[in-house]
Amino acid sequence: MAHQAQPAPDGGALPDRPGAGNPWVVLVAVALGTMMEALDGTVVAVANPVIAVDLDTELTTLQWVTNGYMLAVACALITAGKLGDRYGHKKVFLIGMTGFAATSVLAGLSNSISMLIFWRVLQGISGAVLAPSGLAVLKTSFPQDKLKIAIGVWSGVGALALAAGPFIGGVTVDQLGWRWVFFINVVVCAAALALGGPAIRAVRPQGADRSFDTPGVLLLTATLFALVWGIIQVPGHGWTAFRVLGPFAAALVVGTAFVLRERRAREALLPPALFRARAVSTGTATLLIGGFATFGASFYLALYLQQVHGFSPMRAGLGLLPFTVLFGVGAPLGAALNQRFGPRVPLAAGMVLISVALLGLSRMTEVSSYNAMWPFLAPLGVGMGMVAPTAIEMIVGSAHDELAGVASGLQQTALMLGGVLGTAVLGSLISSRVSGVLPGHLADEGVGGALARALRRMTDVIAQGVVPVPDGTARPLAEAAARAGHAAFMDGFHTAMLGGAVVVLVGAGVALLAPRLEAATAAGDVDVATGH
Repeated sequence: MAHQAQPAPDGGALPDRPGAGNPWVVLVAVALGTMMEALDGTVVAVANPVIAVDLDTELTTLQWVTNGYMLAVACALITAGKLGDRYGHKKVFLIGMTGFAATSVLAGLSNSISMLIFWRVLQGISGAVLAPSGLAVLKTSFPQDKLKIAIGVWSGVGALALAAGPFIGGVTVDQLGWRWVFFINVVVCAAALALGGPAIRAVRPQGADRSFDTPGVLLLTATLFALVWGIIQVPGHGWTAFRVLGPFAAALVVGTAFVLRERRAREALLPPALFRARAVSTGTATLLIGGFATFGASFYLALYLQQVHGFSPMRAGLGLLPFTVLFGVGAPLGAALNQRFGPRVPLAAGMVLISVALLGLSRMTEVSSYNAMWPFLAPLGVGMGMVAPTAIEMIVGSAHDELAGVASGLQQTALMLGGVLGTAVLGSLISSRVSGVLPGHLADEGVGGALARALRRMTDVIAQGVVPVPDGTARPLAEAAARAGHAAFMDGFHTAMLGGAVVVLVGAGVALLAPRLEAATAAGDVDVATGH
């Protein structure tokens, strides 16, 4: 396929290097960046126990190796997308890739937990820089009729990387040590830069000379920081604690100020007109709901396998392979259905599949075998695989080119917030249910006295599948307490899966609001840059 040099808004053109503009080479480069990000999350999770021992840290501090990264990504995604819209997505994508590799090396060289957390935060910022510009590059590289397929492949690569992460992480930690889970990012980054540098067109951004909405950036960053910070505190403190309600109140106040600012701003960071496009608002809502259900469920499924059945972290990760691998199958399937029928079919069908999976998982017990679980992981993976690329294409494909980066950051922020909310809300359902049923299960198992009183004070721990029986407890009594605790955890797990299924059914209704095929494939029924 021959490609012309990209015309600039002023009538000029940016010269292409030989081979520039080949969309499939661009797709490989962007997919490598996505794969690097996806691998990073799962391999670091596998490495955490070894990091804790080597750097002599406690669990509460170790959690910030993950939480610090997640906070940085969530706060920076939309702003980073705007940087790409202003300065050029190729430039910003390559800077993000280079920054991610550099901070990965520095994280791997850390000799203290504080330094590791510091570099992980900067690594998260680099990830936020490269991610939205990578997807925006796909939008400008592929024609509209091929964009759905490209996004499906891109989503599938990310899912397969998630699936391979526990295995790659386990082998890397066992053979080379935990530091190499960061060093391997350099290899992937080098491949992406080698391909993407020559292949991605340097498209001169439209409106690069416009003013930058600095107050909007600060308000949005503060809003997202307060919101995600509050959600992170929920599992340890509950929804009514001040350290949860305080950040939520701050997010509400600052978020309101952000909305008012954007309505008046001449060059808004996140124009309200963007959400007047039905494809954008519906796609954002379905991504949020899909992430809520699937990533929340997979988090507690991993706890179920590890704490109730005694799987190692690596084995639990492998046990979730049907979900992640079939996400990779569902992504191109959803893209093909979107191409043929429009977004309503893959979105609604995917939501129904997720709901069926959660209903099936709600029937699991503490003695259920893995063979009773994995068949329900299949519709969970295929369903989310159908939803994600369809919703992403709706958001990114509907946005004006001047907001491609912002739209990409928006969809990734929605997916991340959905996952964080799912973990917190489903965890709260489990914890509440455990508090109510634990005394009965302890009585049924004949566990009373001081041990029963101690366990009733530890419902938050038991809600994670852990039954903290003191050392020296007689073995029969310890086994009875473990059975009671696991039974209570499973009662909570049932409630959480049923609650998730109800939320997803609401999402299926939202999916029916998606525009029809004709509207979805039209090139911009609303110009989100101007609101007309």
